Amino acid sequence: MFDTVVIKARPIHLESEALLSTENCKSVTFLNKETGVLQTRYEIYDEQLSYIKYLDGSQTLSIQVSIPKLLYGNNVTLINQQDIPRFFERVQERIYQLFSIKIPHSEWSISRADICWNFQAGKDVGEYVRMLSKQKLAFKNTRSFNQDQTVEFFNKSSRIIFYDKQRQMQKEKALPEIVEQSKGILRLEIKPSDNDMKKFSPTKNAVELLNKQFFDYMTTKVLNEIEYPSSVSTLDFSWVMENKQNISKIETLLGFQVLQDTFEESALRQLYTPSTYANRKTLAKKMTIPTGNCLEPLAINQ
Repeated sequence: MFDTVVIKARPIHLESEALLSTENCKSVTFLNKETGVLQTRYEIYDEQLSYIKYLDGSQTLSIQVSIPKLLYGNNVTLINQQDIPRFFERVQERIYQLFSIKIPHSEWSISRADICWNFQAGKDVGEYVRMLSKQKLAFKNTRSFNQDQTVEFFNKSSRIIFYDKQRQMQKEKALPEIVEQSKGILRLEIKPSDNDMKKFSPTKNAVELLNKQFFDYMTTKVLNEIEYPSSVSTLDFSWVMENKQNISKIETLLGFQVLQDTFEESALRQLYTPSTYANRKTLAKKMTIPTGNCLEPLAINQ
């Protein structure tokens, strides 16, 4: 549901002595170019909350932490709505242990919230990544890397990533049981833009964003954009006969799908004028040819 988040609270007054007395604390003093005042940034690498940052000038306390790692010790396990209150309680407990202060849950805002889901794709994880790497989502660039293990759709404000979770766990040398747990998982991670978050909470309040409604909104928007190429070898002849008045469109669409299966998005755009390419994409969305899908559509069931 959610993985890594960055939450912030301000104004929070913390004494430098309390910050420097914690383990693994580093401090850097710098000149604020806007105010001309010397400020200090404190960075703490904590065993529970991962990364804590405090800016004394703005009295801003920031925490970057993986919610499932905090609650379950790994980020292969998916959290659910019932885990969110536990997360806030754990954060509050740890902040009190470190600094003897309590920050109400409602005071936290979000600057980053990674939405995630595990699709059990079995042996087809690589096939999904290859299929997705040939697509382009609205207003985003596409790139793939790690030999068909990862595909990313991105722009300046947001990112959508699909990748082989087991391969990642193997690279990170995770415990054998975690590697086994991640077997066959096609992982989806969405890093929403500020605009996406502000649609649900103008102040980006953490309590208002870390919920199923925001999760459903973001994942539905992404999954609805994905197209699934069909296998021509399983084309239904009786359907073609019933629709032979549209045979020209059928031929055009099948040819376009073959090209989609063969070439990257950037190469396809070189084959058509912008208007023709847009027409082909529109035709692909409007016309449904009853053929066998190469891959089952990704769906979230919870």
